[in-house]
Amino acid sequence: MDASVPSEESALKQAAERWRQTVRDWAIPQAIVDNAPEPKWSFEPEMFRWCPEEDAKQPLRPSRRRALEALPEGGSVLDVGVGGGASSLGLVPKAGFITGVDSLEAMLELFQASARAAGVEARAVLGAWPDVVDEVTAADVAVCHHVIYGVTEIEDFILALTARARHRVVLELSTNPPQRGLNPLWKALHGIERPDRLVADEAEAVLLCMGLGVEREDIVLPPRSQEVTPELVSSVRRRLCVGEDRDPEIDEFLRARTPEEQRVVALWWPGAA
Repeated sequence: MDASVPSEESALKQAAERWRQTVRDWAIPQAIVDNAPEPKWSFEPEMFRWCPEEDAKQPLRPSRRRALEALPEGGSVLDVGVGGGASSLGLVPKAGFITGVDSLEAMLELFQASARAAGVEARAVLGAWPDVVDEVTAADVAVCHHVIYGVTEIEDFILALTARARHRVVLELSTNPPQRGLNPLWKALHGIERPDRLVADEAEAVLLCMGLGVEREDIVLPPRSQEVTPELVSSVRRRLCVGEDRDPEIDEFLRARTPEEQRVVALWWPGAA
């Protein structure tokens, strides 16, 4: 073998390490977290409530279309990082049973309430993936939307997903890191440059090196405006690890910024269950 051409194992190692470095670089510096005047920001479940009326107004994303085409009538779905359930509840009525995995109990309560309203049988599993993989039985389709940004050991995460899907795994993530729009505030308030890498490309590179037969489809979604409320300013303030004295700067920034197009990527490959 030509020594200048990396082996498959070497290529995977390089791609996975690049991904791990991206996750590390995106983490908030510990000194900033330690000096934050308020408790650490966390996901607020109500922000993730699934609203079928609003969902119906949105363009059909490739991730949903690819999940539906692999899902048999009345089939089962595994949704890792289920949140409020938007990724899997949108597959009803074709989906007959949904298992939702999340590390936040409040998210699972929200998911189960929405599943009841949608008339679909559901099971909630509390814990981090893949730690709880043994508590989950195989499903026809596994979906995982906008979860892997903070997953350091991406190979283990993906292998566990693949092992619990009979027909297909569908991953959705943004082209760029989430919340990249706040990068100017990180610079203004903390003097740090936040990385802005093509995370979807880096994730795809790992999957390809794993030999999963991954396919890809991109979509550009219209800009999504968000009303600037005191609650939003408070959430952004805690995310940025600053005190209430910076609220005027945050409020001004949020009101002045122009909503950007959302570039979203669907990655899918065969299951192995």
